[in-house]
Amino acid sequence: MKKNILTIIFLSSTFVLMADDHTEPNYSKFQANYFFNCPNEPACGAAFDKMMNNPDIKEQNFEAALSRITLQGNTNITHSINFYYKSAERFEAAEKLFSSSPAFGVFSQEMAAAGAEPYYNNLTSYLITEGDGRGANYGVTFVSDVNDPIVYFNAFKKMSSKMFKESFGGEAYLLRQQLTGGGNVTHSVSVYFDSSSGALDFLANYINTPQFGEFIEEAGDTFTPVRTYMEQALLQYNPD
Repeated sequence: MKKNILTIIFLSSTFVLMADDHTEPNYSKFQANYFFNCPNEPACGAAFDKMMNNPDIKEQNFEAALSRITLQGNTNITHSINFYYKSAERFEAAEKLFSSSPAFGVFSQEMAAAGAEPYYNNLTSYLITEGDGRGANYGVTFVSDVNDPIVYFNAFKKMSSKMFKESFGGEAYLLRQQLTGGGNVTHSVSVYFDSSSGALDFLANYINTPQFGEFIEEAGDTFTPVRTYMEQALLQYNPD
């Protein structure tokens, strides 16, 4: 049963992004985010890497990542797998591929054998991007319930464009809208760094900056914080 649940949830959360050569980040339009608990990180990592390097899957140049989730206040979530795609057509193609792929079937079996249990999955879309997060493997994500998106977006865009001036400002800022997943979550913000110490430096200092003060003043009560967590990318494929 656990295997079947894992297969269904992962199939509904699997998306494709084709990579190309460019100097600027080519952010995806949508992101599928699959959060789960894995008590055996090496085994889960090996299962995912094996699937991503299967010839039929590897030739598609999927952009994907496996990350460790920490310090998020809920022991049910330890990791996430994220897939990215730029169009509905690519999603449809990915859905067909994974639904018939023997490699995906093996992946599901090996994840279940490793004790992996699905916890939560959603579909998000980037609304605002600042900077270049490629190669920045450490992140802090703030999840919120936003009740006035226009005011919130404008305040965030102003803050993120200025925060780079700080020595601890990080490499990239991303604002996402949650399209599926439900609950009391509508949006999330991620800030990415080159090291875990950089992420900690940011957490210790951002709240005292004029930029954040202006954000709070402008955004006001348009949002309610839900949770915050740290992440580290363990495996990445075709970062775009």
